[in-house]
Amino acid sequence: MIKVLLLSDNTEAVSACQKALAALGVGCAWAGSVADMHRQLVSTPFNGLILDVLTTAKTSQKEKTLIQEVSEYYPSLLMRWNTATQKVRGLVYGEILDKENPLGDFITRFCRPERALVYRENKRYDIHFNALLSLDKGLSKELVEKTVTLDLSRGGCFIISSRNWQNIDHAWLRLLELRDPSPIRVQLCCYVPWGAQARIPGIGVKFIDLQPSQQQEIHRHCEDPQLGP
Repeated sequence: MIKVLLLSDNTEAVSACQKALAALGVGCAWAGSVADMHRQLVSTPFNGLILDVLTTAKTSQKEKTLIQEVSEYYPSLLMRWNTATQKVRGLVYGEILDKENPLGDFITRFCRPERALVYRENKRYDIHFNALLSLDKGLSKELVEKTVTLDLSRGGCFIISSRNWQNIDHAWLRLLELRDPSPIRVQLCCYVPWGAQARIPGIGVKFIDLQPSQQQEIHRHCEDPQLGP
């Protein structure tokens, strides 16, 4: 069963969303604050997030930073409740949703039943490694994309990419500055398509198969971003 988390302090909007999602067979947990959202995300697996834009607008800068981070970890729908029409409007960065059924369209297209994630919090560092990215473990020249990491954490990284990564679960990555730059299998956690307003295109990934030496070196970089390879 697909389960999403809704962040909203508008009880009318929450009730409408939960009713619509229940009709689709989708579970919908509710968080009335960013702190409550964080508590649920680190303890319960979810397939996606629904973020009330009016609620997020009232948050502190620190809370906005957390919202940005989790929205890169999960498929995320920006939702606005229209009191006058009693309808939900929705937006996914870089994508056009069905105006009559944005919730259903979001669930169908972006929330994969097999990809329920618990939020793993790792501090991010602005470390820009040269990288080779491919769907192919062999990273053949025909399929490889030359790129860089936007940031790095102990558990994963964000990789700049203009490719279409929709409905792709795994990829292979080489971080060329590591002493051992052998391919690393990664799991896609989020995808920001090219053309999304005010967003850098690419994919947020979680490291799946790290060699012990690669893990140790990445951890050293994340302890001290000035440390050279």
